[in-house]
Amino acid sequence: MAVPDAVILEDKLYFMGGDYTFDGGDTTSTENQLYWLNLNTSFPLNTVISPNVLHSMEAQTADWQGTGAMFTDTLMTTLYHFAGYAAPSNSTVSSFNATTQTWANVSVSGGSFNTVKRGGASSVTTSTSGLGLSFIAGGSDSDTPPGMIVFDASDPSALTWTNKTKGTPHLDIGTMQYARFGNKGVLIAFGGYTDLFTASLYDMSLIHVYDIDSDTWFTVTSTGDIPLDRSEFCSVISASPDDSSFQITFFGGYNIHEGVAFEDVYVLAIPAFRWINITSTNNQETQLSADAGRYATSCALYEDRQMIILGGDLILEGNSVIANAQTCNASWGVIRQLDTTTFAWQDQFIPGSEAYVVPDQVSSVIGGGPSGGATLVSPHGGFNDSALGPIFKKTIPKFTINSTSTSTSPATNGTSGQGSAPNPKPSSSSLSSTPVGAIAGGVVGGVVVAAIAAALTYVFCYRRRKQNQQQPEGPIEKPELSSHASVIGGSRNEGVHEMHADQRLNEIDGNTFVEAPPGNAAVKPSYYEMSSSNE
Repeated sequence: MAVPDAVILEDKLYFMGGDYTFDGGDTTSTENQLYWLNLNTSFPLNTVISPNVLHSMEAQTADWQGTGAMFTDTLMTTLYHFAGYAAPSNSTVSSFNATTQTWANVSVSGGSFNTVKRGGASSVTTSTSGLGLSFIAGGSDSDTPPGMIVFDASDPSALTWTNKTKGTPHLDIGTMQYARFGNKGVLIAFGGYTDLFTASLYDMSLIHVYDIDSDTWFTVTSTGDIPLDRSEFCSVISASPDDSSFQITFFGGYNIHEGVAFEDVYVLAIPAFRWINITSTNNQETQLSADAGRYATSCALYEDRQMIILGGDLILEGNSVIANAQTCNASWGVIRQLDTTTFAWQDQFIPGSEAYVVPDQVSSVIGGGPSGGATLVSPHGGFNDSALGPIFKKTIPKFTINSTSTSTSPATNGTSGQGSAPNPKPSSSSLSSTPVGAIAGGVVGGVVVAAIAAALTYVFCYRRRKQNQQQPEGPIEKPELSSHASVIGGSRNEGVHEMHADQRLNEIDGNTFVEAPPGNAAVKPSYYEMSSSNE
């Protein structure tokens, strides 16, 4: 699995890993580069991305091939790249300081946990609470050890990690998010494979919950519009203004058994553990093809509201993949953006969006309104473990970063409050980078999920310019209270969507394959390009 690793630091979306194709140059080459987009600048989506927005520099890391994790420090100024399909031979990680734009290899005490591959693992950071912790569990490699690595960067001068093996479920090509419930927060994980080598998918009604404070895993059975089982989707999490509910929004994915790619959006409302099938608007991909489905993506949340979707693989009518290593398709973009309050797809990235409020499609199910006030605050029939009730009646303050002070005092009036920490930011003109030229198109992924391996390739198509360009505290108690091969709304309540016999994947060329024996699936990497008139 070669989905790019991505993280937002200092108003920049950083990503690396996977294979890249350059229009008029190398094809499907492995690029040892760290790329980033300036998110304080407006730019069009689904079209050429200006070189003033896209930047790159050499990624000085031994494990840059992707599908690992990007851990962060408390102040969200440094990323630490961990594991992936290539692993170092010692207890070090490669770190990148976004403020100074410098790389370093740093030692981590606690054990030799970075010496095996962890492709396809689930990972998350606690950036919204200021704990300085990051987590990674699972992976698609046969030698991946059991347990969950907890990386502690609360003191950057004394990095540590531990391996938590007690009760950790196997998490492979699903998703994991952090929510500020309990004394230190909880991890919420779902989807993906119980066992990749037998292609066994998790039931999407089964939600794994890890309470950081008690070091305990739980399972919760969710209800509502339960999505079809899937892997290779991406998600983000938002909190209501009063912290009475948290919404995990996810997009797309792939079901290996049905041969189905998805173009749908779902929300899992917490602590109700209620699934909601979302009706999104202005989706350019479904306007171009009713059968479009995208998977093998990465997601990041900007300004608590804007869901940025990076890359992915695309399946169209008849379950055929658009694939051409030399020419990219002009219609399919590499960067997508979904407003998680209005659920409208955006055609222009504009910084400075309004604050997140609870969407009407969510509050109509869990109660309350835009500011929160959810009345549905537990699963249907209550929690199956009595220990979970008290955990989900508390939240810890949201941690925010500014340039003056640090504080984590609770808020009043029943809200969670906000902490802060110093974070001096350089001006964009002080950063030095190598521009990569206008993006000629989005590459989106490539998936090979077989009985013994999974590999998703993430590709960008670029049109290189002939000449290089220079560019310039404590928890807070809460009160009681069809038949298409690609599916637009893959909800279990809607039934299983099956492929027609004539919708089997066909081989594209002699270099790759897109069909596997029964029980497996293989899909060719996809390449997309903007038209030459957009140079």
